[in-house]
Amino acid sequence: MAVLGSTLLSLCFGTLLISASSADYPDRCMFFSTVFPTTGPGIKINSNMYESNRVYTISVPVNNITKSVVLRAVDTNNNSSIGFWHRADQYCNGSALYHMTDTREGFFKANWQSPHSTNITVEIQAFVINFYRVATFSYLKLEKQAMITSPSMTSMTRQTTTQSPTTNRILTTTQSSTTNRILTTAQTAASTLTTTKSFANRIFLSPITDAIQILLVFLTSKLLF
Repeated sequence: MAVLGSTLLSLCFGTLLISASSADYPDRCMFFSTVFPTTGPGIKINSNMYESNRVYTISVPVNNITKSVVLRAVDTNNNSSIGFWHRADQYCNGSALYHMTDTREGFFKANWQSPHSTNITVEIQAFVINFYRVATFSYLKLEKQAMITSPSMTSMTRQTTTQSPTTNRILTTTQSSTTNRILTTAQTAASTLTTTKSFANRIFLSPITDAIQILLVFLTSKLLF
């Protein structure tokens, strides 16, 4: 009974795994009979940010029993194939097939060029197929870049316009204060210079006046005596 139960369980499990057969993947590149989700490292990409009309490098883990790799890029909004895979051995219905000749590096690299579209959600899919026609499946999604909206720039422009009158008033007040200080300083300097000249004249003329007075007294005394 235990052996019979184990056999039935294996048959049921195998039936579920064959969901990735050619009936589900009409693409003639999908020639595998069974597919499993990957349990090891997944595929990698040189940038996970989506940009239109850009070439991406995708790295897919492989091993010594890997026979081929099938790559797809789909728009998850409608599940349609997008972009272009460079130097594939075979192009199928939206997929690209690459035959493995050397797996010693542990990774297979392929280049994918994104389409001109921007309003899409991109998912890169990889099927690594071994010699027993069993595939492991992995995928990754590209993130969309953040967009800068025009209302923010409008708000910044309005804020700058609002600050301009205040700035002008501050500049005008500063210039007026500076001009007044310069005029006041000039007037003070002129007054100081005038006072200094008057004082100098008094000092210079004072000895001459005294000498004249002494001379007059001397002459008067001579005339009287």
